[in-house]
This record gives sequence, structure tokens and C-alpha cells, in this order.
Amino acid sequence: MISKIQVLDPQSANQIAAGEVVERPVSVVKELVENSLDAGAKQIEITIEGNGVPLIRVRDDGSGISPEDLPQAVLRHATSKIRRIEDLNELQTLGFRGEALPSIASVSRMDITSRQTDSVLGMNLKLIGGERCELQEMGCPPGTTITVEDLFFNTPARRKFLKTQNTEFGLISDTLGRLALARPDVSFTLKHPKQVVFQTPGRGKLLESIGVIYGQKLARQLIPLSCSYKEWTLEGYISPPDLVRSTRQEEIFIVNGRIIRSKLLSRAISEGYHTLIPNRLFPIIVIQLTLPPHEYDVNVHPTKMEIRFQNEKALAQFISEQVRKTLLDSRPVAPFERLSTKPASPSLGTQQVTSNFSDFSTARSTQSKLFFPSLTRPELLQTQTQLDHKEPFTPKVQEEPHIFKTQPYETRESFGTQESNETQRNLNNCMTTLITDQVHPLLTLRPLGQILGTYILASNDESLVIMDQHAAHERINYERILKEHQHNPGASQTLLIPTSIDFSPIEEQALLENLPHLTNMGFILEHFGGRTYLIRGVPAYSGPYSGEELLRQFLEEVVFKQNQPAFDELLREWIYMLACKESIKAKEKLSLLEMQELLVQLSKTENPYTCPHGRPTIIKLTRSDLEKRFYRI
Repeated sequence: MISKIQVLDPQSANQIAAGEVVERPVSVVKELVENSLDAGAKQIEITIEGNGVPLIRVRDDGSGISPEDLPQAVLRHATSKIRRIEDLNELQTLGFRGEALPSIASVSRMDITSRQTDSVLGMNLKLIGGERCELQEMGCPPGTTITVEDLFFNTPARRKFLKTQNTEFGLISDTLGRLALARPDVSFTLKHPKQVVFQTPGRGKLLESIGVIYGQKLARQLIPLSCSYKEWTLEGYISPPDLVRSTRQEEIFIVNGRIIRSKLLSRAISEGYHTLIPNRLFPIIVIQLTLPPHEYDVNVHPTKMEIRFQNEKALAQFISEQVRKTLLDSRPVAPFERLSTKPASPSLGTQQVTSNFSDFSTARSTQSKLFFPSLTRPELLQTQTQLDHKEPFTPKVQEEPHIFKTQPYETRESFGTQESNETQRNLNNCMTTLITDQVHPLLTLRPLGQILGTYILASNDESLVIMDQHAAHERINYERILKEHQHNPGASQTLLIPTSIDFSPIEEQALLENLPHLTNMGFILEHFGGRTYLIRGVPAYSGPYSGEELLRQFLEEVVFKQNQPAFDELLREWIYMLACKESIKAKEKLSLLEMQELLVQLSKTENPYTCPHGRPTIIKLTRSDLEKRFYRI
């Protein structure tokens, strides 16, 4: 009988292992650089061509590989890091499995040149698809240089699923940036192809490395964190509550020099920032956690990115408490300029926006907020002034106000004061007859009030309607901005004073990949050197928001999607984002006048019944629904 179970040949076994270790070019870069760090390198130079498939070269000044060990280094499960399984409990190195080099070699053309400091000559080893082709002595500087060419040449299916050059290189630069933050005592130089993308000084100062990777402007705003408890030490930098991102992309966790992902640590950070930042926003952090090696396990994932902690609950509590204490001790009061909703710099050719009762959306986005005083809280002063002078509040209306067909109605409660009576008369004056052949159903509704600070109750003789004020206003703004773009596509407003913005490596690659789309949308960008860019213009329909705020949020929320969006999708997402930012938020109090105008503006949209994301703007309870619930029928 023929056995069904066969032992795989070494070549097949290595290629299968490569599928776990070498997912894409960034995996190769990470494994090779970690080997350089384990070898004690103080200077590491990484050269990338294209998306990493044509060439990856990592050169270091580490301890090197002896001539006797070099042929063994490319054998599977051959390692100098451990001798037995118990060594994992005291592991101090980044690599230990002995799978990286043979796995990479099995799917590429690899060249290794290495020399130890006390040797006169070095050795060179060439491999193709994991098979040794040549081994010879060679003159070379101390350290190791590994060149990987034609990656995945014998596994075309893996190469086929790689993303674009900018996407793949963005992942590489992001990973190297994180490794540089983990080891500020090592100088990292990234070249692509002959351009120096970044170079860290390697002087052991973390803030210097943060400045190189994320920009000096951001680095200057961070808060230092340093504390310890028994054998645990927590050091690094965290952002103040007003400096946040919409993703966790810039949460960097380092455990004993190893970059990791950890839901436990992410939750601990979120708990530390709880109530200090809005929900669904995340801080910028770079923290180094030092603890005994036996208190965590790194052998839980092939890429060694995830680890398991021994005392999870106590560790999480320690981190969250220290983060919160550091934040509160730093007196995290945002400066006035960060709280302002005005653009960071004035723009040319921008018309002054005036409050107008007939244009709810425009009035909503102006600083005066005539019809939304609760946002800026001037109503306390305004109301007192009106009472002192006995002058009723009268909204400014255009010369030909919109008139809609409903009958004057009574408020639910009448307090008999002059102020409430005047407000009621103003509302009744606005609610006269609409001169039209067919009245929109929404115009027959009378606003009654708010519930839970988020939903508007309105009714007519037939039904009760509950409207989500944010969703409704989002629909209004979406269609308004979309019409503005269709009327003048790609229009820009030039900034009087350009705004500079520093990007991280992965942000820059995302920016470059989508630069033609951003230009077509109306952004005017100019490279200023390094990873600094000048925003000279923004889309004309950007609203009262700074160019940096809009562009950075757009990159975070849209461009970082796994599947590269087309221009139409980017434009749609951009308009979604603007519509959302300009819309009334939940918990914002509205007057009856504001509720009525929201109904009027919603009735003018093409689709008043859902927001741009498909959520309902209103739900209806008919007389029949209510009578059934109260068992009247």
C-alpha cells in the first residue's frame, strides 16, 4: 500500500515557511534589519528600488558572520540566538527562530557579504531560490551586507497580489520609521532609489528620532512620560488631548526594544485618555516598556509582532494610570488657535459669508452662528441684552423669504412672558403660506422640540416624525457641496499665507500616490524639502477649516484604506467628510426656529430621507401606529 503521507523536500518546506514569514517586501526589510540590530549594529543603511521587489539591500556595521557560520546561517532553524526552548524565557534578541534568511533566500536571489572586525577578509555567499551557487572570500568592510533581488521570482502568485510601488514602499518606510523609534541609539538611513528618505542621528535621544520620522512641529508638542513600578519602566512621549488622529496609525508600542501590536496596551492607552479626548479619536504615542523577559511571550506569531503578557491586568492598570497622571500634570489646556474654527490662514478671492435665515447651511458654518448660538454660547449675553432693552429678537431674512404652507400653532407650554410671546410671533410669521402647486410633506410638519439633545420631534395632523438632526444636516450639506463641485470642479482657493505640514513616511507615500487626485480636487501642494510640504491652496468648497486639518484627516480616513480608491470614490469620501464636519452634532440644542429651518432645507434636497451614508434622517409614526400601541383600535 502506498503511503499518503510524504515528507516535503527542503525547497518546498522553505517556500511554505516563506509564505508565513515573507508576506511582502516589508517583511524582508523587517527581518534583515532586526538581524542587524541583533548583531549590535550602530549604523544601518537600507536601500530600496521600486516597491522592494527589484532590490532590497541592508548594510550594517555589526559584528558580522564568521566564514564557518555563513553557510549555516541560511539553513532552516539554524540560529545563534537560542540553544534550547528554555532560553525563550530570557530572550534579549529580536530574532530567534532561524527561519528568516532561508525563507527569504528561497523566494529570491540573495547575496550575503560579511566580515568580522578581527578578520582580514570577508566571505560572500550567493543563492538563487535557496540553492547555494557560490561561496568565496572577498574584501569588504566590517559588518554585513545582504542584497535581495528579484523577490518572488519563483512564486509569481505572491508577486501578483502586491500593491502599487508607493503603497509597498510606504509600508517599508513606516516599518523602518518604527524600528528607528525603537532604537534611537542606532542611526538608520533609508534610500529610495538614490534619494535619502530619512536619516536618524543615532544619538540615543528618542525625541530627535520622533522629529525625523514625524516632523519637528509635532515632536515639539509631545509630552514626556517617564515612570517605573517595581521591575517595570515606562518611558516615551504622548500627545496632549488636543493633538489626536482618527486612526491608531501613530500609536507606537515598544517592549524591550521590540515593536509590537497589542490590543491590551491600546485599551490601556484609551483608558488613560478617557474623557480627555473625543470618542473614536486616538492620541499620538511612542512609549518604551521595559520589563523582565520572562514576563512576556514573543513566540505566539510567526512575525513576532504580537506578544502575550503574564500580568495583563496589573500592567494595563499601571500604564493607564501613569498616562492619565502625566496628562493631568501637564495641564492639557489647548491653545486658543487650535480651538478656533477659522482657517489657519486667510484665503484670496473668498467671499465673506453672512448669516442668512434662508441659507441654513451657510449660516451654520459661519463664526457668528446666528441661528446656532449654543455652539459659541453668546446667547447668555444676547438674551440679557434683549431683556434689558425690551427689544424682541428678530432674525435677519432675505428680501424674498421662503414661505411654507402651515397654520400658526401654539407651543406646548406658554409662560406668558414677553420673550416667549415674541419668539412665538416670529415663528408664526415665518410659517405662512408656501406659494407652490404641491407642498412637500416635510413642510407640513411643525417642530415640537428636541429629545436626548439629538432628535427633533415634529408633527402634522396625520403623523409624528422623529428626525436625526445630524443626519438631516449632513444630507443638506452633502448635496450643497456636491453641487458646488459640479458647478466648478477642481476649483481652488489660494491661501494668502501657505501652510507647512510634515508627513510621516507612510503619509508621504500615500500623498504622492494620490497627488494627481488631490490636485484635481483643488489642493495646491508644493514640496518644501524632506517630508515637508506647503499647502498653497485648498478646494474652494472646503468650508471654514484649515488646509492642514482637512488634508491630514482626509489621508487618515480615506487614503489609508487597504484598497486604493479611485478618484470618484476619493471625491465622494471628501464631500462626505466635509458634510459631516459642517453639520450639527448630537447634543447641540436648537431653537424651534432652527428646527423649522432644518426641515425647510431638508425638503429641498433630492433625497431627504437618508444621510449620505445611508442612515435614515427621519422616521415616522402615523396616527394608526399610535392608536395600535395604545389599543385604541
